[in-house]
Amino acid sequence: MFDILLKQNYISAWIAFFFALSLLMQVTLWLHDKSLLNGAENMSTVSHKALKAIHSKFVQCYHMNGEVADIPVFVDNCLAKEKICGLNRRAFGRWSVQFLFYSLIGAGVGAFRVLALSEPFTAALSYYAICALELYLFFSARSLFDAQGQYELLRLKLVEYFENHLVPRLKLNESMSQVEDIPQPKRREERKRRPNRVGLSEQEEDELEVLLREMI
Repeated sequence: MFDILLKQNYISAWIAFFFALSLLMQVTLWLHDKSLLNGAENMSTVSHKALKAIHSKFVQCYHMNGEVADIPVFVDNCLAKEKICGLNRRAFGRWSVQFLFYSLIGAGVGAFRVLALSEPFTAALSYYAICALELYLFFSARSLFDAQGQYELLRLKLVEYFENHLVPRLKLNESMSQVEDIPQPKRREERKRRPNRVGLSEQEEDELEVLLREMI
């Protein structure tokens, strides 16, 4: 029954080529999102180029506006512009489906040629079997790699990091920079006015401020 695939080898090559491209798109997208997820585990020491760009853009936006109004929307916009090999990330998902469609068209053309040349109907069944097998493998791979699930997890990690870690740190840096802008004599006058509840001397309070700046 499958001898017809060797007779129409150019159609078989068409089918195999586009189906392989379809799976390659899914694997590439999965590997890209996997590397982003691994980098998002520790954003403070991230070395991933794309994540560093998102981190820098967030800091710039925060300093320019004093805040980031909607962090989830900011993360969505950044991830939507993410590129893989010069192509938009979302395009990989669309092209994966498109290449599968081209492969199925090739199988349909092969079955049509078999019937048009009055070949046995069993020969056409091989192309229908290929269509069923390709659909099964495609959706199995899509479920296994779960690109959409990885995207949602990555988005959640970035939003959680920005809201619970980076924003409080930026606010603390701002407050410390405002303290540094106050002249030293004025800061000493303010310390004299407020009660010293922990019993620290003036020199010890200065040393404590320097220590806090170094820790930040």
